[in-house]
Amino acid sequence: MDKLRIRKAEEADLQDIVRLWKRNIRTINTASDIADLFYPFKKYYLVAVCTDADAGTANNGRFKGRGRERIIGFVGGAIRKGQGHISGIAVDREYRKNGIGNQLLNMVGVEFLTDGFKQITLEARKSNRNAIRFYKKNGYKKSYDIKGYYADGEDAIVYEKKIRI
Repeated sequence: MDKLRIRKAEEADLQDIVRLWKRNIRTINTASDIADLFYPFKKYYLVAVCTDADAGTANNGRFKGRGRERIIGFVGGAIRKGQGHISGIAVDREYRKNGIGNQLLNMVGVEFLTDGFKQITLEARKSNRNAIRFYKKNGYKKSYDIKGYYADGEDAIVYEKKIRI
């Protein structure tokens, strides 16, 4: 993998966030639904950006630009019931298992903590074993189930994590 960095999402990133969300998360959310989450909580949206090191070289190697950036992951946070909440997180399949998701979760956790929130919640599909394993590895604990939470009738498991410095 080329150079990776995590940064705050910008409005120009919204199309890539929608692409990642719809490609990697089983959802009926439309681009408009995702934008409705993004704009009020933009502060808690982060993207993982992979930069092609060679793409910015010009003038016989004398000038190095930023290179070509590709958004390969995101986390979308929100405020729900007075605490931080993860609305969505995804990393493109070919970049998974490289710690990118962990970095995204940790960095949004820092944003929540900075704003005084002490806990983060999220929902996971009961059938999504990979997500459940990932959240547990990142310190999230099962709180309760919500019957029929998803549009297709599947139950959700709510996970919580206390944020610590």
